[in-house]
Amino acid sequence: MIISHLLIIARLRLRYHKREPSTNCRCDDIKTLARAESSASRAAVIDDDDGDEIIGMAIQIIQQFFLWAAFGLATLLLARFALDFNRELNVTLAAPFWALVLTTLGVSLANLLGRRKQSAAAGLSNKLRALLLAAIPLGFFASSLDCTGLSLRGCTPFCTFIKIIWIPLVAILCAAVYFWPSGLLRLAITAMAFVPMVPHCLCYNVGNGWWIDRVGASPMCYVWGLAVSVVALSAITNGKNGFVSLGVALTIITGATGFFISHHYFHFPW
Repeated sequence: MIISHLLIIARLRLRYHKREPSTNCRCDDIKTLARAESSASRAAVIDDDDGDEIIGMAIQIIQQFFLWAAFGLATLLLARFALDFNRELNVTLAAPFWALVLTTLGVSLANLLGRRKQSAAAGLSNKLRALLLAAIPLGFFASSLDCTGLSLRGCTPFCTFIKIIWIPLVAILCAAVYFWPSGLLRLAITAMAFVPMVPHCLCYNVGNGWWIDRVGASPMCYVWGLAVSVVALSAITNGKNGFVSLGVALTIITGATGFFISHHYFHFPW
């Protein structure tokens, strides 16, 4: 459409320069030229808007795919963790752990399955969105405390890299999304949440033992950080269940912090 309009304009300009028309003819050509230029301009704006909309829709589709993939991975890892937890520890400790796992997965699924609001941002207040974004790096940081405690050095170089470099990068990107809402930035955060899931942990315990025995290293250290990311990002992306999602995220962060204290300072539950 744009090309055809530009060709019309070019032909009119060529005619105008080659001919020596009367004043009336010249006025008619100028009016025709103006109408063609106006039409071409409107078509260009429409095509630009269509292009932006197509890119935005593509980013949304990829974002949903990544969120579903993250949900699937979190389900697999948390289910394995819960089974090992249930086998090694008594029901008093296993029951609340199972409850948190099922609640986390249930809220995540509700966020992903429900119909997306026309304007996701309109479904959540700025304050709620800020808290959900802040919960993402905090979830990974709380998970790192369970493994390495307050030390900057992890059990492997990769663990150290995640704690002192990757988590701060995630935090910076989350802050950027708050000030400059962008589907592309949310997609980047979702993709970054997969990196800590690379099997790397060598701490042999209830959560890691099954993986270490089979693949030589465990991906479990940051699984709760991944879970928080899925809950928070699915709520932000689809603009729904914001308060429930924040409650789940904060419960995970509080639980992980409590485990850090009990495990590192009181050697409980192991």
